[in-house]
Amino acid sequence: MQSLESVVVGVEFSPGSAGALRQAIRIATWNRAAVHAVHVIDTLVAEELGEALAAFQPNAREGLIADATRAWGVFASAIEGAAGVSMDVRIDHRVRGILAAAREARADLLVVGACGAREEGAGVGQVALSCARHAMSRVLLVRETQGEPFKTIVACVDFSPTSRSALSQAARVATQDGAALHVLHVYEAPWHQLHYRAPTPEAADPRFQKQYRDGLERRLREFAGGLGREIEYLAPTFALLEWRGHRSGIVEYAGKNGADLIVLGTRGRTNLRDVVMGSTAEKVLRESACSVLAVKPEGFEHPLAVAEPSHGGQRRTAF
Repeated sequence: MQSLESVVVGVEFSPGSAGALRQAIRIATWNRAAVHAVHVIDTLVAEELGEALAAFQPNAREGLIADATRAWGVFASAIEGAAGVSMDVRIDHRVRGILAAAREARADLLVVGACGAREEGAGVGQVALSCARHAMSRVLLVRETQGEPFKTIVACVDFSPTSRSALSQAARVATQDGAALHVLHVYEAPWHQLHYRAPTPEAADPRFQKQYRDGLERRLREFAGGLGREIEYLAPTFALLEWRGHRSGIVEYAGKNGADLIVLGTRGRTNLRDVVMGSTAEKVLRESACSVLAVKPEGFEHPLAVAEPSHGGQRRTAF
């Protein structure tokens, strides 16, 4: 990570959020950044419980906040470095509450568990996916098993400015963790894309196809070479993968090479203003079995990320 001053981590007291908290503390320590935890109690849950307990506990919302504060004390005591982390407990829509906390802390990085307490398997849960879509900062989605430094990182490059930022972030993490770095470009050969036109004899020639791949590899190496000595020091593996669907190519490559982190930009070369997250990034998040760092385009802003919390929101901070 580069130029981090503030890291926010979403916590729901699950194994997934324990992994997220460990990574947030580790990354913040690298950067001498402040780390803030937030736990959001869903508004609907708070309202329904408040109505059910109205005759017995008039201040049910305050009781929920107090319960979460006590749970944080137990949860944090089992994680090295968490004792000094402040916890913000608030009642809100879960995604909106996390995004609001990140905005208020001016977070450079938002860290959340890839799956929630009731979710499992590959891909990410809905809360994590929504955070990746709408947060204005970089978002790290952490697998519950990933509490240690990363060992193998796949940086996805499509030659866009955002993928250059993603590669830079991947190189920084690889340098600090001593991880192996793979620089991957997944492509679909142009002669397969023009379905209405049969391949020319030249395109069908294996020599031409090799020349095309060699040109792509040179471009990939030159693109990475722009990062200078850091890339030279890491001596990354450069990989080209011809695939008919970018999603499966990235996920399968990461799986075959034992990657525990995929780093990619959330918007590709189209850079359309109405595209919140490119289809490749969206599909990778939905299918990946490892942690994912989603890097936003420069100047990214989404209306849900800047909307004010509802007037019914309530929060308190526990230390």
